[in-house]
Amino acid sequence: MSFLLKFLEYGLNGNVFVWFHMLFGGIGAKIADAIGYSCIKTMIIILGLAIGWEVIEFLWDGGIKGMIKIYGSLERWIYDCLGDIIMAVIIAWLVIY
Repeated sequence: MSFLLKFLEYGLNGNVFVWFHMLFGGIGAKIADAIGYSCIKTMIIILGLAIGWEVIEFLWDGGIKGMIKIYGSLERWIYDCLGDIIMAVIIAWLVIY
């Protein structure tokens, strides 16, 4: 299976919490925009927060062993993680542009 198909399957379609990341990407962008941050600074902040959240989630859930237990494999977790980050950034971009 190609990277794109796996990303669509595990990162978006099978990602039950992607909506949460999209919601907070949009809210975070709206707050940053209201404060007066530039568009590029807002995007960098949202990207940093999304990556930071995934790192915290990784550590909180038990590292590699926890990810395998939750997602079934480390590969599926990576696709899920990429889906969360990419969708948070896309929604933030839609909010500020």
